[in-house]
Amino acid sequence: MPKSYLADSIYDRLKAIQEIALDLVKEKDPHQVLKTIISKAVELMICDAGSIYVKHEDNQLMFVSAINHSVETDLEKKLVPLDYKGLAVYSFMNSKPLSINDVYNIPEGSPYNFNANFDKRSGYRTKSVLLQPLVSSRGETLGVIQLINRKNTKEEVWPSHDPNLIENFPGFNDEDISLIKTFANLAAASLENALLYENIHQLFEGFVFASVKAIESRDAPTRGHSERVAILTVDLAEHVSRSSDYGVRHIQFSDKQINEIRYAALLHDFGKIGVKEDTLLKQKKLFDYEMQRIQGRLQSFKTARKMHALEDYLNKLADNNQAPTHLDLKRIDNQINDFSDELNSYWKMILELNEPTILDEDKRELLNKIITLEFLDAHRKQQKLLDTNEAEVLSIKKGSLSDEERLEIQSHVTRTYQFLKEIPWTRDFSFVPEIAYAHHEFLNGTGYPRNLKKKDIPIQSQIMTVCDIFDALAAADRPYKKALPSERALDILGYEVQDGKIDSRLLKIFIEAKIFENPNFIKLTRNSFHTKKAA
Repeated sequence: MPKSYLADSIYDRLKAIQEIALDLVKEKDPHQVLKTIISKAVELMICDAGSIYVKHEDNQLMFVSAINHSVETDLEKKLVPLDYKGLAVYSFMNSKPLSINDVYNIPEGSPYNFNANFDKRSGYRTKSVLLQPLVSSRGETLGVIQLINRKNTKEEVWPSHDPNLIENFPGFNDEDISLIKTFANLAAASLENALLYENIHQLFEGFVFASVKAIESRDAPTRGHSERVAILTVDLAEHVSRSSDYGVRHIQFSDKQINEIRYAALLHDFGKIGVKEDTLLKQKKLFDYEMQRIQGRLQSFKTARKMHALEDYLNKLADNNQAPTHLDLKRIDNQINDFSDELNSYWKMILELNEPTILDEDKRELLNKIITLEFLDAHRKQQKLLDTNEAEVLSIKKGSLSDEERLEIQSHVTRTYQFLKEIPWTRDFSFVPEIAYAHHEFLNGTGYPRNLKKKDIPIQSQIMTVCDIFDALAAADRPYKKALPSERALDILGYEVQDGKIDSRLLKIFIEAKIFENPNFIKLTRNSFHTKKAA
């Protein structure tokens, strides 16, 4: 049963305000603060009903919360223009309290009037009203508390249908007016703090999503990855926290920890902003400009062969004092075309070798052949078809990255940690850098960048790793691979469990709870796909 703040003496009522202060200071959500303010005000002031209005933009008040012990109250938010002659608007605009013993006896010509629509709809009878503005520490009026129908005791029932009994109920007295002013100062401070907290939260949310957009501006092909991983990670963390399965039942995350996990997931790839763009966006083993250089080299070999063939033929004609024949020219032309076709076949082989696929034995033999090829240039000097660097890059066994480039890509984790450590996190989010730092670590110590093992990897990071791998496999945002069906992606995650890289318990929950079918994840995946397709 909730604690009552009802008391007979002003001393006890002031003491009750101190206790109310403890309840208000705990609240950080402005909406909940408003509900607490009006419920405590109605109880403290010993009245039957009350409502609260807050400033909305520059020319409106918003009716945001109400309580009525006698009839059901319409809690729908409503906007009241500031040019309306209502009681709340008057109190707000003049920033002063207003006490009326009977709203149906307001004198004509008053600068305010009473809106009786609620009474007509509900059969309620409003009599006494007390309004008190909520003024911030900077002198800004934040809203208005409206208290309705002062009673003698909390237990009394308001007799809306008995005018004679209503006449016997008191109005708000000077003590009430003084008390609500004290209460309002406390309530305004609590609301101001909650609004400030909300503004800080919104500012931080904006910063986080601006950071995500900054990442995506450098790595456009993976647009949406951070948000998708955050959705999956939070969903899996919540299911883990609720699970009664043996081995994870001891894992419990508070709401604050879930939010901390969300921020870590959203920012887990921020370090990519420090990786060279060419490396970050590399789709094939050789960059386009390197392939163009090889293609130019092939063309120069073709031109050189044609030039040398014609030059040799002319020299031969000159030495023998002969005239050119159609048959000889045709033969030379065929030789040049055959040579061109040969080089074109080598180019097709290079295109195939440049794909970020596995370099199997057949491709290795093909590459070994091409590496040995030499041709005459325009100066009749032997030149290799591929230089040392090109041959080395085409020798990459899997993917498109050289060892050096892979290390640079992997450096994004350390860069992320270094960036996040610079942020003055509040206590609630102080573990964000550590969670993000370990999202590429594996339980068997084969991850990066620190080769951590299970005991040193935060469980939050382990959860994120499962989701990060799944999204990388299943999302259609990698230029060097096609998206895998969910079933195939889950199979690969199963192999990762067998290799000791990820936790089998986490994957079990991921599959059984069908985290990968999260509607927000599916929607974002589709949106990202269509955006890339349109681009």
